[in-house]
Amino acid sequence: MSAATNTEETLEGSPTAKVLPVVLFNLLVYFIIGLPNAVIGAIFVHETLGFSTAIAGMTLSLQYLGTFGTRLVAGQLVDRYGPKKILSYGLLATTISGAIMCVAALIPTLMSLTGSTRYIALGLALLSRIFLGWGESWTATSVTTWNIRRVGRTHTSVAISWNGVTSYGGIALGVTVGKYLSHFMPNIGLLPVGIASAALAFGGLALLIPFYTGVKPLPVQKGKQMSFFHALRKVLPYGAGLAAGSFAFGTISSFLALYFSANEWTHIGRAFGIFSAVFILGRLLFASQIDKRGGMLVAFISLVVSALAMAIFCAFHTELGATIGAALTGAGFSLLFPALGTMAVKTGGAEYSGILLAAYSVFTDLTIFVVGPLMGAIQVKAGWNAMFGVVGLLCLSGIALSTLLSRLPGSGIQPETKA
Repeated sequence: MSAATNTEETLEGSPTAKVLPVVLFNLLVYFIIGLPNAVIGAIFVHETLGFSTAIAGMTLSLQYLGTFGTRLVAGQLVDRYGPKKILSYGLLATTISGAIMCVAALIPTLMSLTGSTRYIALGLALLSRIFLGWGESWTATSVTTWNIRRVGRTHTSVAISWNGVTSYGGIALGVTVGKYLSHFMPNIGLLPVGIASAALAFGGLALLIPFYTGVKPLPVQKGKQMSFFHALRKVLPYGAGLAAGSFAFGTISSFLALYFSANEWTHIGRAFGIFSAVFILGRLLFASQIDKRGGMLVAFISLVVSALAMAIFCAFHTELGATIGAALTGAGFSLLFPALGTMAVKTGGAEYSGILLAAYSVFTDLTIFVVGPLMGAIQVKAGWNAMFGVVGLLCLSGIALSTLLSRLPGSGIQPETKA
């Protein structure tokens, strides 16, 4: 089976049909990311090893640091060596993450939990998260760049949208399966999760290497390689708009459960389910509007919806209001990333798609990494209304930036015409 060719737009069929064979690797890795989420922090680090909830939370968030740190070079390497090669390294890093999880899980069983062994097990758990973040960034960047080459830059929004669908769908499915696997060995529930993670990632690698033909890197003139920081400057206007919307998405992801708990509301699972479902459905049903209406217009509407969501959180302190706010947040962020991302990757030639996409994605990595401590501090000092209000103001700043960008020549506010 040939999953790609060396030129753009050579495959017959719809853009969606073209991206599906490759985006399955993104689904696989994000499913693996979801597997330990309900186990490694709350159960392994907190209950088994006896560390505080703060340390347990840091164990989960450390993955984002691994993602950010390796994203800095992912795009440049994809453009230089081709997406298949870098995707294979991403799958290898994910395999190593699973193997390290297995070793960490065995320590409490094979050794007595003294001070040193507890810290060794914790260190291995943290190391597994770094490798998992590495696997995430190299996989997502490679798969998206590969699919942009498969469908052509006219349909960049399709490639980016399907990456998001498989990302959040994979995590949701992985969390559910991870909880189930942990019940096989209640005392060391992380072990079956680690085994499954390593086996699945290695299986993906075994499928990729012999059966998929990767696209070759596009030629770059000698001395014309784009540095990451140059790419960062080029995508900065779009990344700033993305960061504004990411504050809303990251805040709801991080604090919705705490908000429900503080108000003694019980249906947090339903609220999260609606939040995720609206996000996924938005991309499946309306991603085509980006190509039809233009990226800037869709981004503007997305940020308006996100700001409205925060206003509802501030105005209606009820479980229903919180659920509606969560749904609107999912709807607002659903098309924001692909809408602005479509514009960002067109700020340079096709041969720089990987590094431009990586530079653009960093704005989400950094925003979600700082949302927890920043919004948490605002909530502690000034309360829930202040936290949601600040996020709403950030969304409005993104609207102002989008409006300014829409007035620039070639901003994409109008639908593109085909020759």
